[in-house]
Amino acid sequence: MPRTKDFNEEEALLKALNLFWTKGYEATSLSDLTTHLGIGKGSFYDTFGSKKKLLNRSLEVYRSQAYTLLMAALNAKEDRIEGIKNLIALHTETMLSSNASKGCFVANSTAELASDETVSAVLKDHNTNMKAGIVAYLKASNITTDSAALADLILSHLSGISLLSKIITDPKRFKAANTAFIKAVAAIG
Repeated sequence: MPRTKDFNEEEALLKALNLFWTKGYEATSLSDLTTHLGIGKGSFYDTFGSKKKLLNRSLEVYRSQAYTLLMAALNAKEDRIEGIKNLIALHTETMLSSNASKGCFVANSTAELASDETVSAVLKDHNTNMKAGIVAYLKASNITTDSAALADLILSHLSGISLLSKIITDPKRFKAANTAFIKAVAAIG
C-alpha cells in the first residue's frame, strides 16, 4: 500500500524555490532542503527525484510567475513606452523590496549555473519566452525600431537591475539609470 504524503507538495516546492533563490543551488545541501521543507530524505526523493529536478521544477514555477508579471506590467499601460517604463519601475521596486537582496532567481541561476546544460536550456527557454512576449507587445504599437533588438535591450536592462540590486540598494541610483534608459528607448522607438 502506497504511503501518503505528510506534507503539501506545492508548499514544499515554494519553500525550495526560496531556499535556492536565497542560498544558490550549489550552496544548498540535501540536508538544507529536507530541514527547510520539513521532510525526510525518502519523501524528498520519492516526491522530487533529485536536487536538480527540484531546482528545475522551482525554475518552472518562477518562470511562469515572472512571465505573467512581465505581461501584466507591460499591458497595464496603453502607450508602449509607458508600458516599458512601468515594467522597469515595477521590476526595480521588486528587486529592491527584499531585505535579503536576493535579486532575481533566474538571473542568479544564470550567473551560477549557465555551464550546466540542463539548467542552461531551461534558462534559455525562459529568455526566449520573455523576449517573445515583449516582441509581441512592441509589434502591437507604432514603435518603428527592430522589436527583437529592443526586447533584448529591455531584457538586458532588467537582468542588470536583477544582479546589481544584490549589492546596490539605493533606489535613486536605479531611478536615474531607468530614466535614462526610458529616454533612450523613446528616442529609438
